[in-house]
Amino acid sequence: MSHTVQANSRIRWRYQLFLAEGHKVEASEDPAGDILQLGKGDIHPNLESALIGLPQGEPIRLIIMADQAFGYPDPDAIQTLARDEFPADWQLNVGQIISFALPSGQEIPGKVRDIRADSVVVDFNHPLAGHNITFELEILDILEA
Repeated sequence: MSHTVQANSRIRWRYQLFLAEGHKVEASEDPAGDILQLGKGDIHPNLESALIGLPQGEPIRLIIMADQAFGYPDPDAIQTLARDEFPADWQLNVGQIISFALPSGQEIPGKVRDIRADSVVVDFNHPLAGHNITFELEILDILEA
């Protein structure tokens, strides 16, 4: 019986994520394969849904267009925050990624785009928003959940 990845599968896999022009963004760290439990939100839901139905033991290369990957940048996700919302002793830099806690307790990353006298412009778009990506992966093992 051939195994394929299901929505709640626990898998051992190796992967590499590239921007369309070939820049490597991320890769699995363990040469023996990383463990991933689907359905837990550990990877972007669009990448997770691309894994469902894939077979075990076959190298696979997926090209995922921006709208199916991390979406397009949303202008509303760029927020201007008061400088005094940040600790006074913080050294802020353009390009810096800061983790922000939402009222729900969830944490989201924001990238500092501009620092003004009394405000800071922060971009909450996913850093890969707007990019087509290449996802190279191999499902090494589908483990019992």
